[in-house]
Amino acid sequence: MIQDEWRPIDIEDLEPNAWRALRREGSTLVVAGPGAGKTEFLAQRVAYLLQTGLCPAPYRVLAISFKVDAATNLRRRVEARCTAEEARRFVSLTFDAFTKSLVDRFRAALPQAWRPSQSYQIDMVNRPQVEALLQSALREAPPEWQAAILGLSGTTFEPRTLGSFRLNPDRPGAQNGLEFVMELWWQERLGLEPSSLTFTCLNRLAELALRVNPAVRRALLATYPYVLIDEFQDTTYAQYDFLESIFYGTNTDVTAVGDNKQRIMAWAGARSDGFTVFQERFHAERFPLLTNYRSSPELVHLQTIVGRAIDPAAPRPESQAPTEIRGTAAEIWRFSGDQAEATHVAEWLQNDMEARENDSRDYALLVRQKANDYEARLKKTFEEQGLRIRNESRAIGRTTLQDLLSEDFTSLALSILKLAIKRRAPQSWSTVNQALSNLRAYDPEDDAARTRAQDGLTSYISTLRREMARQPDNANIKRVVDSLSSFLDLDTLRAVYPQYATSDQLEIAVEAFTIHLTDCAGESKDWAECLDFFEGMSSVPLMTVHKSKGLEYDTIIFLGLDDENWWSFKRDAVEGRSTFLVALSRAKQRVIFTYREDRARWGIDELYGLLRQAGVPEKEFTS
Repeated sequence: MIQDEWRPIDIEDLEPNAWRALRREGSTLVVAGPGAGKTEFLAQRVAYLLQTGLCPAPYRVLAISFKVDAATNLRRRVEARCTAEEARRFVSLTFDAFTKSLVDRFRAALPQAWRPSQSYQIDMVNRPQVEALLQSALREAPPEWQAAILGLSGTTFEPRTLGSFRLNPDRPGAQNGLEFVMELWWQERLGLEPSSLTFTCLNRLAELALRVNPAVRRALLATYPYVLIDEFQDTTYAQYDFLESIFYGTNTDVTAVGDNKQRIMAWAGARSDGFTVFQERFHAERFPLLTNYRSSPELVHLQTIVGRAIDPAAPRPESQAPTEIRGTAAEIWRFSGDQAEATHVAEWLQNDMEARENDSRDYALLVRQKANDYEARLKKTFEEQGLRIRNESRAIGRTTLQDLLSEDFTSLALSILKLAIKRRAPQSWSTVNQALSNLRAYDPEDDAARTRAQDGLTSYISTLRREMARQPDNANIKRVVDSLSSFLDLDTLRAVYPQYATSDQLEIAVEAFTIHLTDCAGESKDWAECLDFFEGMSSVPLMTVHKSKGLEYDTIIFLGLDDENWWSFKRDAVEGRSTFLVALSRAKQRVIFTYREDRARWGIDELYGLLRQAGVPEKEFTS
């Protein structure tokens, strides 16, 4: 197809700057504020590259995201806009999955001194653990190195110091205080049996593997002439250094998409200068997107005021979303205490759903932190109103509920289960058949092969339907999950889905799927209700702001706009403002902030000042 003749798929058009960025030859920085349609832009960019011949077979497009659900969402959008053959040449992974897969594939090629055990553990370290390491280093280090060690921070050591430290292949031993601490760190991580590695450790080992094996780097460059980076503002020091290690100074076109006003991962090592450094190092041209397709004009007005508190030069986006509610689009609700807050929020939600004929999933409860505590506090009151709360930030096995629902295994397994209990489930049938064309490796145009695969699916569903005629219980669920795993064939899933190829992500997904399905069965009278509960039907989602990134809802209720929940604001007001913007910009029509009178709010008066500047009214509910 001629490039000038290509048109966007499933949308009317792109804004002028999006067109310029999409057609740009060379690296590009796309600044996409809230509601600008960055995921849609990325999907259209992939379609453009694959369909115009700019990225011909056998070359591929690689997209790297920060979150599992973002990587999955982008891949599914591309699949909906491209042919099956085109979509197979698109790879969408998270940074962590990408770097872990490289370590797993090329572990044996790492220098012996840096080689982890074949089976290693993924670990998370906290500040006290790092500070204990620094204290140990201070006691053991020569006096002339101790000043340098004192200058290291328990908060920033792992994400920033370790993350920007390239490993010496020869591991010659420490020559200064920093290297002394690094040596202790790696002795502790690699010396355990099995080795205990953080994702930052895996990133550093992946970077080293590419550096000491130039052929591997050349193979990556030969495979991926185009690379997309999503949520670029959250890219950490380690992740950025890893990108440079592969793509800097090459012919690969790198498109970075993000918004510096929404940088909320500084605590995890996100670079504050990432946009500037990327533009300079990759000679990237910058394109700001100036349209908001999500939020009403009233909410865009509020978002612009908050956005300019972060970046005074930020442009005001033009809203393309209609106003669908009467009354104010933003309000502050003040309560006398916990119970008054829980009762009024539950009653209001029930009434608004009925009045506007909305679904419970059109609303979301956001919290700054401690979603588990809010779930426990609100659950009983909500149930009295006939509402269910679903904590999307809750841990399920070794993952979270939100990440579990983004897994390809989950999508496939759920679709098959729906086919077993519903005679008509066209979306599930389409999902499973599309996946089977890859899993069974047949050409979609081969009618005979397609018929054999569909006959096999029909036969399996009949068998599964007999098993699911029983009420779900622990034993029943184990048999069903084992049967699904056998039918889908876990080894084939690893071969077809890149994120499962060399990591334990598939095992984690199957384990969490079983746990969550079992939990839902305990509250269900039959399989249909069990699957509804699994997906969160008729439940109001509850999550932290960080988990809400990339999502959108008709109405957002932000619980606990007070000093206790925003205790870190005085320490880091920049990230606090960005977190506030991320929260309020999830809303399409309305955002509500709640506050309890028994808590102080003077520490975040700046945020309340922004709300007052935007004309947001405050309402009192004391009974």
